[in-house]
Amino acid sequence: MNRLVEKQKEVPMPRYKPDHSEVEKLCKEYQVGELLTIDGELGGLFNVNLKITTSSGQYVLRIHSGLSLEEHLHAEKILLKKLRGNGVPALTPLDTKEGCYYTKLHNRIVQLTPFVESAPFRFSSEQVYQCGQVLRNFHDVLKIEKAIPVPLWSNYPSESVLKEGMEIFTDQQQKIHDDFLIKEAKKLYQSVMAQWLPKEASLPKVVIHGDWHPWNLLFNEGNEINNILDFDFLQRGERIHDIAYFLWAIRKTEGYEESAKHFLKGYGSLTGIEVEMLPVAMARASLFFICTASFVSNPVLELQVQLKDQKPFIEWVLSQEGKACVRRWPMLR
Repeated sequence: MNRLVEKQKEVPMPRYKPDHSEVEKLCKEYQVGELLTIDGELGGLFNVNLKITTSSGQYVLRIHSGLSLEEHLHAEKILLKKLRGNGVPALTPLDTKEGCYYTKLHNRIVQLTPFVESAPFRFSSEQVYQCGQVLRNFHDVLKIEKAIPVPLWSNYPSESVLKEGMEIFTDQQQKIHDDFLIKEAKKLYQSVMAQWLPKEASLPKVVIHGDWHPWNLLFNEGNEINNILDFDFLQRGERIHDIAYFLWAIRKTEGYEESAKHFLKGYGSLTGIEVEMLPVAMARASLFFICTASFVSNPVLELQVQLKDQKPFIEWVLSQEGKACVRRWPMLR
């Protein structure tokens, strides 16, 4: 039962930013010319994403923090090649001079990708429509792919991860001294899973992106997606999860319902069971952050934060009003 807790103790490793001499060596390993400047970090919760300029152009060094498995990266390389070969713009890391998809620095996996300038995401109807359309293309290209190695950690709300998170809270209940918080979490967990589990096996499965949201997509000035980022969570799962996760990710934005409608128009036809289960899938995406609050160093504080953030959304989307609202969105059968 403590498998995930033990993994959390092992990884991630502390974030590591390479020094100038280490970046120079990496540039030589990737044969991208002489290092001119280290331009700074581009963000990232666990991994370090470092923008650099060399004599041949601009690049992003990604120093992983221990959450990536080599077998998952090998599968990722094959799938990204297939995506690009079918017109889906997956931003693919470069190979080293030895032809490797990654290298290592202090036992951390390191990858290098070209830096791509992009237009800001403004939640325009054209941009949101593109988010749905490109996701559909992504799913269609990978729909016949079999299961790939599962990442060590992801935002995918599998039954085992959700169950384990709640079991840990139950075990810690006496130590936490806040029955109300745990009871609230259990109530939400039971409500979502009671509706999800009986229908889960009927949902179409593909290789999903696992972290599909606007900030993992780069747009050109014509509001077209010219690059997709971040494939750490690639795995086989219900395709509706990527749809639900996107709709969860934009839930706090102005004009949410209009954005949701444009996104679903872009994605196109869903099956009858997907239309029925979309509200539950959205609640399940949100529930993940409540259940996994038990994995962090201060679970009480994290549970308080996540309940405040996620509970209103879960209750709304599972209510009669919420389900009716979602099912009025355009989802052609």
